[in-house]
Amino acid sequence: MSFLTTARCRICQGFYRLGSRLRPPKKQEAEIGENAVYQAGRLLCDRRLKKPMVILGPHLGPGAERLLQSLAESDIVFTQWEALSDPPTADDGENIRLSWLGEGCDSFLVMGDGPVIDIAKLAAARCVRRGRTIMGMVGRNKIGSRRVPPVIAVPTTAGSGAESLSSAMVGDGRGNRFLIQDASLVPAIAVLDPALMEDVHREVIASRGMNGLCLAVEAFLSPAGDEKTKREAAQAAGLFFQSLEPYWNSGGTVQDRENLLRASRLAGQAASHASFGYGRAISRAVQVVTGLDMGLASGLVLPAVLEKYGASAQEGLARLAEQSGLNTEGTQGDRAAAVLDRLWGMAFRMDLPDGLENLSGVMAEEIGDLAAAEANPAYACPAVWTAKDCMDVIFSLQ
Repeated sequence: MSFLTTARCRICQGFYRLGSRLRPPKKQEAEIGENAVYQAGRLLCDRRLKKPMVILGPHLGPGAERLLQSLAESDIVFTQWEALSDPPTADDGENIRLSWLGEGCDSFLVMGDGPVIDIAKLAAARCVRRGRTIMGMVGRNKIGSRRVPPVIAVPTTAGSGAESLSSAMVGDGRGNRFLIQDASLVPAIAVLDPALMEDVHREVIASRGMNGLCLAVEAFLSPAGDEKTKREAAQAAGLFFQSLEPYWNSGGTVQDRENLLRASRLAGQAASHASFGYGRAISRAVQVVTGLDMGLASGLVLPAVLEKYGASAQEGLARLAEQSGLNTEGTQGDRAAAVLDRLWGMAFRMDLPDGLENLSGVMAEEIGDLAAAEANPAYACPAVWTAKDCMDVIFSLQ
């Protein structure tokens, strides 16, 4: 990476950091604990919200019944959106917004995984950004209003961070997914109920968990993060290290599931205040080019990215090992290596892919180009990479 390119990226990242400090993500209220979903009606009443648009993701089972029961017990009148695509698209968000306006709703109550929560966040933003479509908001800071209707997010998986991120991913219905970032996208309330995570498929557990770990680790290493952000990121990583494998192995305990919900929310908060990194950018590019789930790709890509960072990330990884409770002994190199060993080990034990096979040179080049275009200059990372650097990570995994 040339000096001028590095300087350009760092200058842009400095302006982004200044902007985020002048307009930080919204503060969020959280309701946490077993059967927290039964508090949804009360939370709406406390905020004098009388008519939410309820959006339910697929395959929810008893969780949806519990949510609707809470609304009935609080005499909440609601409109339910029942035509959601799987996965949701920008068109879904546009249609939800039209229904919200037509029904005279005042808030959104969404239960589901990350993509479902994201489309509710974007529909809410679209309600105040009437001159620009959802696809027209792709990029940074294009919503331009803090008067977004309140969103109450009830996640049913742990790791996407959608319930606390100041960003959202959206699909165009043709297989392409785009990132929208704005401080106003943070949901007003997160309802974290471990009872909703009892029957999640093991591959989803691994995918979402490794995605959350990627968020936490890269937020901790980001030069844009302050000490508070680093504490949140380290706490999130520690909770993932502690509870993800027990949950994957046997469903874990109620405490394990609550730990992971807390970790997901903390990781989202930390990433909103700091930055994503090349681990996320390359994983998303792998998803686009190969179709491999982004979370599963993260389990493979993140440790490879950290290894390529080398000395530029060693001190940060050593601090992360200490603050997450992973390792406080040995040299700085030993502590940094403990993080990498744990990440590789978790990926192996949870049966994640152990490499990227059958990738042509053209596909690797496309992944490198996509990752560099997403990350530069916006993502503040320990080092600034070119598309070739991103390709080198892919080649190391073949």
